[in-house]
Amino acid sequence: METVVSIYEYLISLVKDNSKIPISLRNKSIIGTTQDDPFDNWVEDELRNGLGAKFKIFHSGKLQTPDLVIHSTDLNQFIGIEVKKLSQQDNGSDGRGLTLDYNSCLPCGTTLIKYQSEIIKIPCYYLFALLDKKNENILTMLIMNGDFLNYDFQIHKESKISNFSEYDHGPYGEGSVRHRKMYTYPNPLNSKIKYFYHKFLLVDKDSNFKLSKDQKNITSKIIRTDQSSQNFNFLVRDDLSQNNASEIECIEDIFENCKKRSKKIRTAPIFEIG
Repeated sequence: METVVSIYEYLISLVKDNSKIPISLRNKSIIGTTQDDPFDNWVEDELRNGLGAKFKIFHSGKLQTPDLVIHSTDLNQFIGIEVKKLSQQDNGSDGRGLTLDYNSCLPCGTTLIKYQSEIIKIPCYYLFALLDKKNENILTMLIMNGDFLNYDFQIHKESKISNFSEYDHGPYGEGSVRHRKMYTYPNPLNSKIKYFYHKFLLVDKDSNFKLSKDQKNITSKIIRTDQSSQNFNFLVRDDLSQNNASEIECIEDIFENCKKRSKKIRTAPIFEIG
């Protein structure tokens, strides 16, 4: 918990006028590949420069997760950071709505890395950022425990090895089919979620907050209820909040509309004339 608190406190120290974090990204003309994301690099550079010598920052390779691993050398503690960003549209919305693409890797609050030839489990957090249309400022920033989205480590592991290729395809046996699962899970940057929109927050398990030395600025408790009716409590820290309420707000069913989606029958588009 102390490591993620250090990351949160440093990044919100960059907030100007309680409303934005100015950023400077590499020009698109010098971006190497679609996996070479300049915003990921900005986050990496800022953390490397801002956290100090007690933290080591590692950037994963292409198509690997998490994007960053932070090692607190004092605590010998590792955490993963997966970076997800969207750009704001003209009308102020986030451009995605209910869900966000997590590609072939299911989100989770625990992930695997290899350290000194040993595979170890580490906590994984997600840094969600909503940028303005020109990609010059961060307007929403959420650092969120991955368990808020999915706590099932087993299905997370299975997602990493569930992709496969099928060969000998077609009448001549010369084709192949790449079977690649694409996961869409809730989008915390959804502009309709008032608890998150245009805020700079740390969202973590209440049990982790209880272990933290500093429990200031807790503004909300979010109750996540799984399909077995188990409740899991997460707390929201907002260091920029003007909320002086004596009791924290309790929030339930924050992604309720995601559950209301229904299966759609896919049909092949056919070119039509006349």
